[in-house]
Amino acid sequence: MARLGSRFGLVVLVAILAVGFSVPAANASLLGLNNNCGATSQPFAQFGDYRNYTFGTNGGLESGATGWSLAGASVVSGNETYYTHARSDSHSLSLPVGSTALTPGMCIGTTSTVSRFFIRGSSGSSLRVQVVLRNLLGSVIGIIDWSTVSGGSAWAPGPAIVNLDSLLGLVGVSSIQLKFSALSGTSQIDDVWNDPLSSRD
Repeated sequence: MARLGSRFGLVVLVAILAVGFSVPAANASLLGLNNNCGATSQPFAQFGDYRNYTFGTNGGLESGATGWSLAGASVVSGNETYYTHARSDSHSLSLPVGSTALTPGMCIGTTSTVSRFFIRGSSGSSLRVQVVLRNLLGSVIGIIDWSTVSGGSAWAPGPAIVNLDSLLGLVGVSSIQLKFSALSGTSQIDDVWNDPLSSRD
């Protein structure tokens, strides 16, 4: 199983911009939060997590790096072994030390709290995970410096990444992204999911 780093740094760096009431997006509330994020499933139920998640845009890298921002990371062959998105999936993301990757924006609802993904890594690998908060205009209004995670040699679900949208939505958060930074070794991630409405049973 993936292991949490010893540092649980929920350090919120909030640079508050306009709340964004004047530019509502389709299906969004006045705060910019979307209550219709699409179909959900329970991809982590076999691991005891019964939240209902939506699949992130190109969350399995099956469309290459489309929508992602990569620096030193690359799309490679080989899918997470549980095939939580589709049996036909065949790609994942490799992050050697020093590389970074930023996911496409993910839909959030008024009580959205958790994102998850699958991870594996070389011996001694570690991956920093941050949650990037954006408003309706696409501007960054905060970063949650969450923690570091480590993957073993076999694919396993990563930890539940708490993004605190239900609280930070009050300052205009409209979407989130996960940023991965490889601190040591080489990590691989795949199938990024987001719980848009804090749906834990």
